[in-house]
Amino acid sequence: MSAGYFVAIDGPSGIGKTTVTAALVHRLAQAGLPALATKEPSTSPLGNLVRFGTDDYRGLALACLVAADRDQHLDTDIRPALARGAIVICDRYIASTLVLQRLDGVPAGFLWALAEQADRPDLTVILLGEPTRSRERAAQRGHYSRFHGGGPEAALAEAATYRNVAAELHAAGYPVLVHDIGAQSAAEVAAFLADSVLTRLAGSATAGPS
Repeated sequence: MSAGYFVAIDGPSGIGKTTVTAALVHRLAQAGLPALATKEPSTSPLGNLVRFGTDDYRGLALACLVAADRDQHLDTDIRPALARGAIVICDRYIASTLVLQRLDGVPAGFLWALAEQADRPDLTVILLGEPTRSRERAAQRGHYSRFHGGGPEAALAEAATYRNVAAELHAAGYPVLVHDIGAQSAAEVAAFLADSVLTRLAGSATAGPS
């Protein structure tokens, strides 16, 4: 590939984004395509401040820290990989910010203004499933963020907000794929997503430059 392809995978806590991201990268590599898994918050010192600082930072302050980490992540990791022709699979990106920071009380308009400063993915995947099951998996994994807690009502609110944000992203011109995982395993979800990405790549190659 002469240019890379940027995929963001978002969805509620415990839905399986990290496992699916790794499985998707593996399937793409098996297909002979250079693929890179990354995540947000990033693994940089700034990203770790965001990841483990949700008890210390809230609202606008946390939203700005998330945006700062994203800007650095784009500059140091995502854009260079795309320039090399890699398929970049990012575990959490703009959709997660629009959901979590909105649930944290930040006005949607402010979050959209921050989002406009970031590169748009070629595809945003939003994974959804049974909300309480996702929260149970998050609890089994262990909480490091206050966004992972809460009971059934919090889980339902998060899932509903992801559905609303998916519609908003689509209306704003973002290519969005919403996938309800149902009873699928991570490998099955990754296989479905790999087929979707390969089909879109083939379509882009056929269309050529506009």
